[in-house]
Parts: sequence; structure tokens; C-alpha cells
Amino acid sequence: MRHLIYVWVFLLSVTSCSFNAPKESSSTTEESTNPAEVKQEVKTKKAPKKTDNTYPKITNDNVVKFLTQYGKEHQETHIRLSCKFGDIDIKLYTNTPLHRANMIYLTKQGYFDLTQFYRVSKNFVDQAGNSDEWECQIKRAEIGGYTLPAEFTPKNIHKYGSIAMARRYDKNPNKRSSPFEFYIVLGHPYNDREMRSHEREFGTKYTDAQKDIFNTIGGVPYLDQQHTVIGEVISGMDVAIELNKVKVDNREWPLNEIPITMKVIR
Repeated sequence: MRHLIYVWVFLLSVTSCSFNAPKESSSTTEESTNPAEVKQEVKTKKAPKKTDNTYPKITNDNVVKFLTQYGKEHQETHIRLSCKFGDIDIKLYTNTPLHRANMIYLTKQGYFDLTQFYRVSKNFVDQAGNSDEWECQIKRAEIGGYTLPAEFTPKNIHKYGSIAMARRYDKNPNKRSSPFEFYIVLGHPYNDREMRSHEREFGTKYTDAQKDIFNTIGGVPYLDQQHTVIGEVISGMDVAIELNKVKVDNREWPLNEIPITMKVIR
């Protein structure tokens, strides 16, 4: 029997799981470009790696101290995500140190190996880092219930191929990130007129080089300063593109599961 979970979400009709008891948001929507919480049905069977209990359970009270120290001791910046479509190599930015340390920590704890791509939004994003199997939820409980302080910087933009973190929109005025769920940005090119309009509407300022990026390879600029961008794909965007073609239901859940594994490569 499949489990139904409710989730941390970020864009359109995104899905994810709560840390403890399932909880439904009142802002569920399928058409809005704002994040919302919705149900999801998925199933994945993977043997969980034992959580290293030499580390404390993470909470909002100790998360900054813990990840700051962990980041000093573990300075890796490259992760490889593998799925049935191939490998995606990710470079984590050092100017979002808490998010970098968090991704390295969760990868080494084996958390992501219990998850999958649970949302595929056509020409928009591929989102991963969740599953409704109890193994995943038990692992979350072992690691801890926490969120990450936003680490916004004008240098990090939602360009094509960037990696950013999901988050709740309700009751989250400081735009804290979910520590578990992330997405790969696809998007489309924006011309000069569209970029000027975007800057006026959102009050965001871009350098000429950043505008050129959105003009040529594209992305999703209206998510800038809304979600923390933590890195970028350096190899394997062809995999992300192929994955983005899979059949999904009317809430963008893949009809066939896409489980993932992740490892630190350097």
C-alpha cells in the first residue's frame, strides 16, 4: 500500500515530506508559480545507510554552529548524482557555505540514496531529494528536523543548469531552505525587454554578464532572491534534459519512479 505524504514545496505544484507528522498546507495550487504543498504517491525501496551517530541531531538551534564546523572539516565541493538516465556532476558554491556543508553532510550520510526525482516540470525544473517510503522518513528523523538560513547573493542566479533549494512559502518570512530537497533549473532564454521588465517588477539588478546568460542559455530569473542557489551542473545537463521528457501525471509526478544515488567525488 502506498503512503501519502505532505511536503516542503517550492514552485508551482511541488512535493516533499514533513519531518514528523504529515501536514497539509492551505495554499495548495497547481497553476500558481509560487510554491505550495500537495500530496504525492511514490514508492522506492532502498536499504538505508546507517546514520553516523557521532554527529548530533540537527535542529534550528544548532544548525549554523554544526554546519559551520562540519564545513571546515569537509571542504569538498563536487557531488555526482546518478539515476537511470546517467550521471549529473554538480559543483557546489563556496559562497553559500551552510548549504554546501549540508549537501556534503547529507550525501555522506546516505540520505539522498533513499530519494528520487519526484517532480518533473517541463522546461522548468527537475526536483529531487524526497520519497514517501518510510526508510526516507526515518532517515530524516534520525538526521533532524531543521531548515537552513537563506544565503542569497547577487552572484548566484537561477541560470540554466543551476542548482537551488526548495522551501516552504507559508510561515517562512525569512525564506529558509528545506535541507533535503533541491532542483535543477532548465527554463528558457529571456530577451532584453523581458529582462528590463523583470528588473522593474522584482527590483532585481543584474550585471551585463548575467543578462547575457539569461539572453543566451536562459533560466528562471523570477526565482532569484526567493530560493538559495547553491551550485551548478558542470556535466550531465543532457541527462537532466532527457529526464525532463518523462511522462508525468497532472501534478508533474513521474509515472515511473526515478530513484537517485549521490556521492561526493572531490
